[in-house]
Amino acid sequence: MLLTFGRFNGSMDSALAPFALPLPLGLGCSRLGSVLGPDERTASALIKTALDLGMSFFDTASIYGQGDSERILGRVLGNRRDCIVCSKVGQRLPVPNPALMPVKRLARILAGRSHTIRRAVSNARAQPMPRNWCPQYLADAVDGSLRRLGRDQVDIMLLHGPPVEVLVEGEAIDALEAARRVGKVGIIGVSADDAASAQAALADERVRVLQIPLRPGETEFEGLIGTAVQKGVLVVAREVLGGPLAISGQVPAKRFAASRFAELCERKDLAVTLVGTTKESHLRAAADQLFGSHVRVDPEPARPDVAEARELSLRLA
Repeated sequence: MLLTFGRFNGSMDSALAPFALPLPLGLGCSRLGSVLGPDERTASALIKTALDLGMSFFDTASIYGQGDSERILGRVLGNRRDCIVCSKVGQRLPVPNPALMPVKRLARILAGRSHTIRRAVSNARAQPMPRNWCPQYLADAVDGSLRRLGRDQVDIMLLHGPPVEVLVEGEAIDALEAARRVGKVGIIGVSADDAASAQAALADERVRVLQIPLRPGETEFEGLIGTAVQKGVLVVAREVLGGPLAISGQVPAKRFAASRFAELCERKDLAVTLVGTTKESHLRAAADQLFGSHVRVDPEPARPDVAEARELSLRLA
């Protein structure tokens, strides 16, 4: 039997139709493969747990875990077509990746032994990454993501935190559109860091997905979410428990996490809410909130399966 949510059955909102996900939750993979993240065995188990829970949306980026987030996802998911992989390009590592690997292995060992080193690594991770919006760099970055993921196409590719001027100028979106036209990318979009860049992204008709931080108590994106839905742009919510503040413990996310996920998954204007965690227990708790009150069991599928939805998304792009 298939567990399905009412808003993904039958007559779906046009902006949500390409996803048709069994669960309106996705796994945020920013810490998979990182120095302070889980080892590959634990990260792989987390991805498999997400699949077991019915999650089929996975969010990553070319720089996450120095590329290891994409590599781990690729090893677990392969080229299977019942999952949607969303990646991002535009940010870059300050040091070439091959030079980082020996240092990363040593840093992981030392961080496991010293709280001071863990804090130093965490502080370094919080610093802004260098960015490159040149079309050739972005084209090469898309190819790099494809290699690490082991896929012939990335379902969704986003610009990773571009400023307003880059979006207005348009060459960066041109580069993603070129990749889409040759089949390397299914749908293109923007991962925005602020309302101004989100608004600039929505002004470009080629943008079909908008990812935004939707932290508790913040309302700067609310008006833009409505605009996105009117334009048929899919909205993906991230940092819904507070982002870095929740990870560092400055925000007591455990106190309100369950109700927060339940609240956001009720919203028909959000296509996906990301669960950014490295713990299987947190992932299960988020899904349990939905199973408890929002899910129903259908003896027969009332929606297209995810593979069919993926094909639909490409036709709509």
